[in-house]
Formats: sequence, C-alpha cells, structure tokens
Amino acid sequence: MRRALRSTAALAASLVALAAVAPAQSRKDDGCWVCGNDPELMARAGLVNHGPFVFFESDSRELTDHLGLMKVVWLESEHFRIGLDLKPWRIPVSEKKAYRAELAELAETFPAIVPRKVSTLDRWLRIHLYAHRLERLYDDLQKTFGVTEEQFALLPPEETFVGAVEKGWQSVLEADYLERPPRPKGWPQWLGMGRYMGMPMKYEVLLLQYGADMERLKRDYIGRQDPHPQRWHVTWRVDVGEPKSRSMWFGVAAESEKIRHDQHMHNAVIHNVSINVLDGFMLYLVESPVWLRVGLAHWFTQRNDPRFNFYDLDEGAAEMDRDESNWPVAVRKLVTKGEAPSFLDLARKRSFGQLTLEDHLASWSKVDFLYRTRPEEFARFLFLVKTRADFSANLDAQRDQVREAFGWSLPQIEAAWQEWVLATYPVK
Repeated sequence: MRRALRSTAALAASLVALAAVAPAQSRKDDGCWVCGNDPELMARAGLVNHGPFVFFESDSRELTDHLGLMKVVWLESEHFRIGLDLKPWRIPVSEKKAYRAELAELAETFPAIVPRKVSTLDRWLRIHLYAHRLERLYDDLQKTFGVTEEQFALLPPEETFVGAVEKGWQSVLEADYLERPPRPKGWPQWLGMGRYMGMPMKYEVLLLQYGADMERLKRDYIGRQDPHPQRWHVTWRVDVGEPKSRSMWFGVAAESEKIRHDQHMHNAVIHNVSINVLDGFMLYLVESPVWLRVGLAHWFTQRNDPRFNFYDLDEGAAEMDRDESNWPVAVRKLVTKGEAPSFLDLARKRSFGQLTLEDHLASWSKVDFLYRTRPEEFARFLFLVKTRADFSANLDAQRDQVREAFGWSLPQIEAAWQEWVLATYPVK
C-alpha cells in the first residue's frame, strides 16, 4: 500500500514581520547550466531570475544563510517563486519516453537541454522543470476558474503593495484603485486584490530533501515543531487597514514523506498548489468547503499520475490508513452499493479530519462530474464560493451557491452525479 502524504493545512496568520523585498538580480555564482543566467533566454521562457527575492516570512537569501541551506537553488517565474534542494533523480527506463517529451518542451527555449541524453534530473534541471510544470498548472487553473490573465492585469502589481506597506496601506491602495480601469463586471471591489488570481504577490513553493531542514524552517519562522508538509498564508505586517494577505506558500521535504519518485513530488506540488490557488482566488478572505478543496486537488493529481495520492489531515492527526488504486472503479462501486457520500454529506464536513477515504473519492468524482459536464457553471460556482463575503463554507451557503450556479437543489445535483457515474465510470 502506498504511503499517504500528510498535508497539514493550517492557514494561520504569520508570526513575524515580512523582511524587506530584496532587489531582483541574478547571482553570478549560482551556476545554472540550463539557462546560464541569460536574461534574454530566461525572459523568452517567462522567467525572471534566480533570486534573491521575497519568500515565505523573509527572503531567499536570508533563508539560505539562516538555515545553512547552501545547496538550495531559487527561481522566479511569471506567477511563482520557487526554492529547491532535492537530490538528483534517475529517470526509470520505462518512463524515459514520457520525460523526454516533457524535456523537449523545455529544450525549445533552453538549447543546453538535450532530452535524449538526459538520464538524471539534477537540481538545476528540476527547478526549471518545476517552474514549467507550475506555470502549466496555473494556466489550467485559470481555465478551470473561467478567468484570464488579462482580467487580473487590471489589478495592482506587486510593487503597488510593497509601496503601500512602506507609505501607507489604505491611502496608497485607495489612490491606485481610483486611477485604474474598472474591474471586470461583478468582481469584488476589495482593495487588497492583486494580479495573482487575486493575491497581491506570487505563489511560493519550497521543495527540500531533508525533514530536519523543514522542521527547522517551520520552528524558526512560524513556530511549528514538525517536518511535515505545510501550506501557509503569508500576511503583510500592517499596523492599520484592511486586508493583510500577501502570498500563499507551500513547503515539503522528500525525506520525511518518503518521496522517492519525481512524479510523487510532482503530485505533492500539484495537490497543494491547487488548494493554495483556490484559497487565494479573489483574495484569501473566504474559506472554501473542504470537499471542494480536496476534490479539486485530487482531480489534478489523478489526471497527472494516479499512482500517488495525497490526503489532507488536521494538525496532529494520524495518516490515512487506506488507499485506492483505481478511483473511477471505486466510486462506481460506492454508488452501486448506495454507500457513496452525497453532496449533502460532504457539504456538512467542516474540517479535513472529518473526511474518510470514501469522502475523498466522492469529492474527486463530484469535481470530475461538474467540470467535465458543466464547466461554465462550475467556474461560476467557484466564483460564488470565493466572493460571497457574507457566507462561510456552511451548508446553507453551499445550497444557495449550487442553486445559483447550476440551477439544481442538492438532491437534484446528487441524482445527476450518480446517473453520470454509472454511465461513465468502468465496472473494473
């Protein structure tokens, strides 16, 4: 049985002040053979630089020095800031064809990559590969949410928020708001919204090899004493004014989670970044239902590689002790036996710890059904979930949002889902 990755998900307020944003510049000694730190080459790939830059509760240079992570490499892309310190990974012979196809996409921009000669992914190749994967995921999430880059370009850039912290949060943002073109029709008018699906600053990802490094990072910066994966809502330290969201961060250590395969790590990133982007959509102010968060994450990981599944847990909870290798077949069996958790059942769940394996399976399948059969309505549902500031993720809110987006009651959407499962998923 595959070991389930625990994914602690407390999105609590930050405990220390944000460090000053370091100037964006490339370091001459970072030795990246993929891009050679060539600004023109990086720009063609949608990349910015190899740091230093603001990151987590500090910045990349300070984290490297403080934690002694001298082997960590950094990369900033269009929508992400990434740190990586993973061991080289040898590509299995049976998977070389798939990896060569993926590397060929990178090689179109970076001629130093010769896919047929690559047998091992070193840290420089891996960080470029993960930047490529993350940007592809971001594009998929925008399509799923029914939004475009052009729409978010109407919102303030990162520099405006940095200036607001330094010169006056409310006054700077109000002045910027009055000077900008109107936001898309129906969008929230919250001042704190930014260009990154609603967040003020880019999403952040840290991939480490050793659990001890992750434990030290969490202990020193957010006061948590464990090596487990963490999603974190990084906030501005602003004395007055609303709101205070800055970025959504995810970190994981391969050793503590027994991650040995690159696609295992890839799914860890997909699962957690998908949830972070959903949480940050239209700014992190409104909680999404737990079934929707895990369902969306499972949908993207199952599409990428169904061998590696992840289950979010409450803090201190035991790992999921069961798993399934064929999710469509497992869900069909649940529906056939009358044992599948319904939309009503899932809408009542308020924490990750309340979700059983069957809840995870049903959550994935319900997202699968809604996105594949009613993509525009599903996008509308996601928008309603994240923009009704007067609602929390309770049963009444979800009932109203389902009716407004799909025109169904909860019993009606449940019946439609069950009928679709029986007509779509295989028996074995």
